Amino acid sequence: MFSLLSRLTIAVVCLALLAGCVQFKNKRGVEVAWQADVVANLERGSSTRKDVLDALGPPSQIISLEEETVLYYLFEKAEGEGMILIVYNTIDIETRYDRAIFFFDEEDRLTDYSTRIHRHDGE
Repeated sequence: MFSLLSRLTIAVVCLALLAGCVQFKNKRGVEVAWQADVVANLERGSSTRKDVLDALGPPSQIISLEEETVLYYLFEKAEGEGMILIVYNTIDIETRYDRAIFFFDEEDRLTDYSTRIHRHDGE
């Protein structure tokens, strides 16, 4: 009925339909707003929690410690690529976390802070 070449062609077409490429993107958390110009306006000892909230908006988390409060901002961005075949699958996902943390004393004065923003290629 079918020649060997026809059967091979049908098999290749079926395999091609069952295989595919995958792209993955995921973003979660608070968008990055703690750029250098924003935190440059904050001063340890004089800026307040209200100043930080006005500049950055609501945090991802508020942590209450014995004598201080912490505002924690987190933004997660994941991107990946993959290939799904019948026998072999591979997915490569790169996840980056942009974060900022601000410490306040009992009087809501900024005592310390730290930020980390990953620069992505092409951005």
